[in-house]
Amino acid sequence: MSKIVKVRCNGSGKHVNEVDLEKALRPEVILRGKPAKEQPPIPERVVLPCKECTEGKVILTRKQIEANL
Repeated sequence: MSKIVKVRCNGSGKHVNEVDLEKALRPEVILRGKPAKEQPPIPERVVLPCKECTEGKVILTRKQIEANL
């Protein structure tokens, strides 16, 4: 079951966005050579576009991700 986290964007409207952690942390698959066997580490931060405005970004830090996993 995926975990939904509500995070505000950093735009002027401060819109609340619902972010699916499972979808946000899903790695991009690029096939060149042998696939990696270990899980990728949690990134320092994940930056996503705001769903309401064009100027704001939704930033998830490692601390927020670890607290909600």
